[in-house]
Amino acid sequence: MIKKEGKFSLIELLMIIMIVGIVLTLIIPLRADRMNKKKLSEAVRNVQIIARADAEFEAENGYFIFEHSVMKFGENKEYSGDDLLNIKDKLQKFSDDFLFDYTVTDSTVVATSNKNFGKKGASIYYFLPNGPFGLNKDKISKNIFDPNWLP
Repeated sequence: MIKKEGKFSLIELLMIIMIVGIVLTLIIPLRADRMNKKKLSEAVRNVQIIARADAEFEAENGYFIFEHSVMKFGENKEYSGDDLLNIKDKLQKFSDDFLFDYTVTDSTVVATSNKNFGKKGASIYYFLPNGPFGLNKDKISKNIFDPNWLP
């Protein structure tokens, strides 16, 4: 019978470090993805609100609003944008600040992440009047968002 002393051997220490590394490698990205999905839900809700308001505008006027910035985060930490659809107060926030800038063209509503999100420039879009949602094809959007998170 081999007598065991109270010290860890090098192999045991390496195994513990390896197990901790594997656990952290799995947990940290999953947590980041969960947070990004929750943040993306803000954009999805707000894009739907903007799309409904733009559809009402089209029903009243016969055309969709063209090239209009609904909400944009400026350099001086102020929000700007023409609220032609009168929906600024209806938009929902994930935190104290908006995480996305919202623009409307004649055929799409676009939500682009700003610096409050953590990574600037990732965007999703919604085709008017009835969808579908889509993910921008740039590298930033593909790395941050999963297309399966979109409705």
